[in-house]
Amino acid sequence: MNLSVKNANKLFRDGLRIGLLLQVGGIGPICMLVFRLSLSLPIAKLLVGIVGITLADVIYTGLAVLSISAIMKKIQGYQRIFDIVVGIALMVFGVLFITAGHVVDSNTFQGHDLFFWLFGLTIANPITILFITGIFSLEISKRNMNLKESGVFAFGFSLAAPIFLTFVASVGSLTGKIFPSVVIQIINTMMGFVLVFLGARNIFFKGKKKKLPEDV
Repeated sequence: MNLSVKNANKLFRDGLRIGLLLQVGGIGPICMLVFRLSLSLPIAKLLVGIVGITLADVIYTGLAVLSISAIMKKIQGYQRIFDIVVGIALMVFGVLFITAGHVVDSNTFQGHDLFFWLFGLTIANPITILFITGIFSLEISKRNMNLKESGVFAFGFSLAAPIFLTFVASVGSLTGKIFPSVVIQIINTMMGFVLVFLGARNIFFKGKKKKLPEDV
């Protein structure tokens, strides 16, 4: 079945729009972590981490496009372990920002460390799994899209994360340059407590497993 340019453009725009709505409506620990890191890290270095986040999103989006529900259910079977791992990592970042936020600078992450940190946190993040595999799969089913149409929709959908997070990082970088160090330290502490809370919630209050949607 041929896909016209008009339909492809519409699917791309719809995918991007829904992706951006999910990014804004589902602001979570990864987004807050990116904002906090942007206060003290160069944008160029943080973009490497955003690539890691995007790659994790693309992997789950690709699985949703291919309707590989069995793999997703297998991943969901280990969700409790993911919750604990992500929770511990968020708490570590939170405590670091509370106790020594001022030392998180351009030398904190060397090489590809930030890429792997943010990729790992995103791919294990329950918000990523539920939002992408759940809502994206629902859209494929609702619109009755074939593989080619799903691919175009997924392309727009996947672009939402780097666009939104680059905007968040830019705002954070500008904030870090405008406000005095005492204000930045207050933000460090506040963000640290939020991350500790989110990490603790992941560990202690996420016992229930959520079901993925049926095969599309």
